Amino acid sequence: MKNSAFLLLALAAVALPSSKSYDVVPFRNFVGTQTQGDLGVAQFYRNTLDSLWKVSVWIGDTVDTSSYNVVVYDSAIPTHQIAHGPTNGVHAPQCWSWLDFELTKDDDPVRGRTYKVVVSRTSGQPISFAYDPTNPYKYGSLSVGGTAHPDCDLALRVTGLMRPVEATDWGATAQFLTLA
Repeated sequence: MKNSAFLLLALAAVALPSSKSYDVVPFRNFVGTQTQGDLGVAQFYRNTLDSLWKVSVWIGDTVDTSSYNVVVYDSAIPTHQIAHGPTNGVHAPQCWSWLDFELTKDDDPVRGRTYKVVVSRTSGQPISFAYDPTNPYKYGSLSVGGTAHPDCDLALRVTGLMRPVEATDWGATAQFLTLA
């Protein structure tokens, strides 16, 4: 029984290797609207991943989700794009739901660096978004149309992968790893 439980746990660990660097869920009924969707809403966050593959944002739109875009920028170099992705153009199943963006990698993210995730609309239509005013994420903040809201966080998830930890990550070299 122990062996089968261990095997199941090991299989789950291999099948689901993704991790979240940022995860804030909607809080009660705190919602906002950015009337100029091309300016977007943004969240600053500190990265803990080696690669980014998906961003999900809590959006209130059931009509046309194909005009949404997401871009991840390096906050130290505002024009340096790390990843980007349009939505897959599906209609949201309900008024408020998670809208997923599969990311295309432009550059490798760095652990510990602060990044800015910008959600915008190419059509310029308004963006209805959810946020948490209790500041659950202490290492970043919400920005709406360029205006900072330091005590709020966007309902957003950043998902990616971390590379495996190796012995050389702690300064060990090959000669110390072999037994003589």
